[in-house]
Amino acid sequence: MPALVPVVLSGGEGTRLWPLSTQSSPKQFGELIPGESLFTMCLRRLAHRSQFADPIVVTSRRHVDLVKTTAGAAGVELRLIISEPIGKNTAPASLAAALAAKPDEVLVIQPSDHLIRDDEEFVGSVIEAGNLAADGHLVTFGVVPSRAETGYGYIETGDALGAGFEVSRFTEKPDEAEATRMIEAGYLWNSGMFVVEAGVLLDEARAHCPEVLAGVEASMPATRGGEIELAEAFRDVRAISIDVGIAEKTDRAAVVPIDVGWSDIGSFLSLWEVLEHDEDGNAASGSTALVDVRRSLVKATSRTVAVAGLEDVVVVETADAVLVTAMEQSQMVRDVVARLESTDSRDD
Repeated sequence: MPALVPVVLSGGEGTRLWPLSTQSSPKQFGELIPGESLFTMCLRRLAHRSQFADPIVVTSRRHVDLVKTTAGAAGVELRLIISEPIGKNTAPASLAAALAAKPDEVLVIQPSDHLIRDDEEFVGSVIEAGNLAADGHLVTFGVVPSRAETGYGYIETGDALGAGFEVSRFTEKPDEAEATRMIEAGYLWNSGMFVVEAGVLLDEARAHCPEVLAGVEASMPATRGGEIELAEAFRDVRAISIDVGIAEKTDRAAVVPIDVGWSDIGSFLSLWEVLEHDEDGNAASGSTALVDVRRSLVKATSRTVAVAGLEDVVVVETADAVLVTAMEQSQMVRDVVARLESTDSRDD
């Protein structure tokens, strides 16, 4: 099997982690986890290994220089940067990478803002998934669940298939009762990462979302070098995930289970879960003073933040904004961002 080609998707803005994540500096480029950014971790995870080629990065036009600077600092050479005029979710971004690759190249499609603790175990799973992909399967990774999470999609496994299983069914985000039932029945979380031959992905797009593929094709420039800037026509492409647009409809879907310390860090609750806690269950950073506070995330970046007598809260301070929310309601932050954007639009 030829070298696997990492495709790093870095077009998201991570609105559920506002104000730590913004349009100008989305969460994958910040140091959410002490040490280095999620984008750097993603680049390094498969770099400098004989089984993997240099990565393709799909990102926003506004972040191209940030991608180059971060990759250079990480010591990772990029094969190609594809820049989007606007984010359109994972299917259009992945199809752009597939169009830029050779049809028989196996792509390892990964969002750049996911956390994986066990790199070596993950690499082994990617290689196993690559073998299935080389046989014509569209392979995803199913995360062994740790709780009844309502913010993730789920995968029901079918017959054994090499190191994985055929996919019997994808289920979109369930309510808590259904999520509990699924975990008891052995379902897996859908990680949103895929391993697939470029030609297979394009064939499945022609079958299941042809208008999306046609729009991406129309956006690709005729001349392609180390950078590809998608044309303004890309703005008219339907925003859709690989999951909904292709994976849930294909008969080629397979899943490889993983237990590698994965998190999409898609909310402050999931961020709190992966950070170190003090004896009261708090994850605090920056200049903070906590009195009788438990199971909370408190982050200060430019001034002192004091919290007293609260439990299960998120308090985040940056130079530009302050967020206070109940931990269990932290998914509502995207609604806050929408409200702020609406207000800004009216002010303009």
